[in-house]
Amino acid sequence: MYVAYSVLTGAVTSYNATAIVNGQTITLTASYSSNIITLTGSFSLQSPASGLQIVVYFGNIKVDVIQIPQSVPAGSYTLVYTLTILDGTNIVSNAVGYSVTSQLSSVSISTNANSYNLALSGFMLTFFLVYTSYPSGVTITVTFNLKNNTQATGSYSASMSSLPSGYSEYVVTIPVTFY
Repeated sequence: MYVAYSVLTGAVTSYNATAIVNGQTITLTASYSSNIITLTGSFSLQSPASGLQIVVYFGNIKVDVIQIPQSVPAGSYTLVYTLTILDGTNIVSNAVGYSVTSQLSSVSISTNANSYNLALSGFMLTFFLVYTSYPSGVTITVTFNLKNNTQATGSYSASMSSLPSGYSEYVVTIPVTFY
C-alpha cells in the first residue's frame, strides 16, 4: 500500500521492479492490465540448487518473498510473477500498475469534499474527507495522466445515511479506507 500512497501523494511516479533469486539480483519487465501486474525476468544457476528463494521489490519496497523447497538443476530460467490487486475502484490498482510499468506522468485527485487528507497506516490507505455540512454522499475521483497522453481513472462513491431528525453537523470528517 506504500507504493499506492507514494503515487497518490505525488511523491513518486515510477518504481523499478527487481527480484533477488538466491542472492542474484535481476531486473523485471512489468506489464499491467485489468488489475493484474505481470513481471518477467531471466536468471541463471551456475550449479544445482536445493531450492529457490525469490524476493520481489518495487523500488526498495519488499513486495513478496517466495520459497520453493525443491531441487533445481543448473541452467537458465525465466521468472514470471503475477500480482492481482483486488480493487473495484481502480484507485490503488492503477496507482501501482502504472507506476511499476513506468507509464505514469502525474496524478490528480478530486472529491466532493471541502478538503481532504491522505494517510497511510500499516496496510491501510485512508482518505479523510472534510465537509462543512453533512453530505448526501461521498465521491473520490483519481485521474492518472499517462506518458502516451492518455488518461485512466479510478473512482469511489457512496451515499450517506441521513442524520436523525433534530441533529445537525457543521463540520464532519468521513474516512474512506482501502486495504
